[in-house]
Amino acid sequence: MNLPPRSLGALLVEVGVAGVELSSHPSAPDRIRHKPPELQSHFAARISFYKPDVLRLLQSGFTPADAEAAYVLGERLGIAEDLGMSTAPGSPGWLVAVGESIEAAWKEAQNEAGNRP
Repeated sequence: MNLPPRSLGALLVEVGVAGVELSSHPSAPDRIRHKPPELQSHFAARISFYKPDVLRLLQSGFTPADAEAAYVLGERLGIAEDLGMSTAPGSPGWLVAVGESIEAAWKEAQNEAGNRP
């Protein structure tokens, strides 16, 4: 199973909870745009560190790694929609949902590894 880095999931949750929106730049697809235009330095540094992973998610979308991760993603997106939040890729609601789904996939992978003979 090829999972995004676990710490990327935590970053996406933190960024989403802070209300930051991310997108790939339309004329420079190797760049990340963010709203608000000024980011806290710790967010900027961590987003820069995970730039290839973040761009891949923003440009190609996110496919959950397993059933539990898919459930978490669907549940979080549903909650965001019920609250009237956008769930478009890169929106805060989407970032939280994807981040929590990545975390769920890692927990499931650890559980499976622990259950091997």
